[in-house]
Amino acid sequence: MEDNQNMDDIEQNFLTQFSSMITTDKDDLIKQFQTIGENMNHSTATFFLDMSNWNLQTAVGCYFDFVAFSRLPSMKFLNDLTVGREEKVTPNTPYKLSLLVQNNGESNWPDGTYLRNEVDDRRIPLPSLPPNDTTIVTVDLISPPIPCTFTTKWQACMPNGTQFGDTITLSNDVCESGTLSITQQMSQLHTIAPQDDAVLATASASAQQNLPFGPLEDTEMWD
Repeated sequence: MEDNQNMDDIEQNFLTQFSSMITTDKDDLIKQFQTIGENMNHSTATFFLDMSNWNLQTAVGCYFDFVAFSRLPSMKFLNDLTVGREEKVTPNTPYKLSLLVQNNGESNWPDGTYLRNEVDDRRIPLPSLPPNDTTIVTVDLISPPIPCTFTTKWQACMPNGTQFGDTITLSNDVCESGTLSITQQMSQLHTIAPQDDAVLATASASAQQNLPFGPLEDTEMWD
């Protein structure tokens, strides 16, 4: 009951604030709608405004009704597991991010949930993760062609584009002396090498077992 009262108070404060804002410009309306919270993205604001015939107060009311009756999922960013995450990367070089995230909400993430890069709208699919479970999200990136500080921002989104959970902000320094890509390549080789050795050993043993008459003696080879 107290949560509903708090929601009503917040909604009334926003409605009072917006009542003094008179504009018909859609871009201005979207920007004003986005001041509801930092997780209000452009597509969500546009959806509620369009549904409300671009009436700002009506759209705000519809949004808070939506939040009240359909609890949004939640996501917590736990750790950056990127190999060599403290290292710099050379320009125009591919590398990988590894992000450990958790569903810290009360319901499964819906099918079609994704992690979105706010800069270029790139989308990485997320699993329908149950509450309290974690997952590692792998993101393939290419560094910019010139030295700089390369920053990416990632946000979990529902299939309809509504954002939820922590905003993940990560930065990498790009310079000619960077070693991040080499470190990641060496790490991958180190992981694969033991598996290759095991495969070779198995193949060798299998070959020995499949000889028709067993290993040849030296004298047999020349008879």
